[in-house]
Order: sequence, then C-alpha cells, then structure tokens
Amino acid sequence: MKHSIKLAGALMLATLLFTSCKDCETTTTQFDEKDVEWLVYDRGDSTQFLNEAGDTLTYTNTALIAEQVPGEGYNISDNCIGHFDVQAYSVMEDVARNSNSTNKNPGLATYFLKRENSLDVSVAVDGRGEYKLNLAQPTYPSVEVNDALYTDVYEVINNDASKATNVKRILFNKQRGFLSVEFYNDKKLELLP
Repeated sequence: MKHSIKLAGALMLATLLFTSCKDCETTTTQFDEKDVEWLVYDRGDSTQFLNEAGDTLTYTNTALIAEQVPGEGYNISDNCIGHFDVQAYSVMEDVARNSNSTNKNPGLATYFLKRENSLDVSVAVDGRGEYKLNLAQPTYPSVEVNDALYTDVYEVINNDASKATNVKRILFNKQRGFLSVEFYNDKKLELLP
C-alpha cells in the first residue's frame, strides 16, 4: 500500500503540471496496486546479494518515481495532449561501493509503463541495457537461488556477448525482485535469502 500512496502523490503533482492547458480535455491512465507490485522495492529498502567472489553487497533503493507520459498518438511537444499514460520505476544501487568509482557495481532498475489497455514491465542494469519481461507467463514455476526456492520466476537471456561486461542472464520475480544477474565476464549477483 505504501508504494501506491507515494506514487499517487507524484502522479497528482504531475497531473497538475501537465494539464494546465484550459482548452484541452485530458484523461489519464490509472494504475492500481497490482501494477505497483512490479516495482518490488520501496524507498529506502535494502537487499543483499552475493557476488562471484563470495562478498555480500547491500543494494538500497535510491529512487521510486511515477510520472505521466504522453499517451499513444501524442507527443510531448503537442500543444494539447488529450491522454497521458503513467510510467514508474524503482532503482536499487550499491551505494557504499559506488562511492568508490574504481570498484563500481551497476544499478538495477524495475520499470513499468501503464497504457489504457496494456502494461509493459522491464528490468534494467545500469549501462548494460533494458530488458522487457514477458508477463504472459513466468519462465519457471520455481527456481532455487542460494538455497532458497522462488516461484513464478521470469528469465531474461541476452545473447550479445560482444562485451565481457554485458548482461548474460537475469532471474526476476514479482515478490523479491532481482534474484540473479549474470554477466559474460563471469561476474554475478545472487540474492541472499
């Protein structure tokens, strides 16, 4: 519930800013609690990952933002935007390690775009790409990561091995977020239960 309260406040502010055109009737796509559940992490939440060297890394939520975007068929430069959709994202970063620029760990983000008749959910790894989840059905009914069993797990495979730092595979679920992130250079992050 706290996700939707914070996001609703940001959404109302954005509505006031974007709908100042008095000659324009504007509608807005609404999101609900089920949509917000995809963001998993709330402001200030922390979670721990085990890396390939066996070190424990603590990732903390540094951003939880909702904003309106022009609906399909509209552009931000239009004088009158008749419909707005909503996008929201949550960012997790290894704040302690990232203050040391020589040993930086990539941030992790979850993003959704809610349109009138659709919901797109993506996960992203900072500087390495954004990957859309196929919401029709989780890839695996259950998967074990670090001796913990997770259900309804989505898998993203990236076949682009042109850079050693590229993402190779991501495991994600709606309850715990990022379960595993693997890179082509054998670096990895695995959620600690």
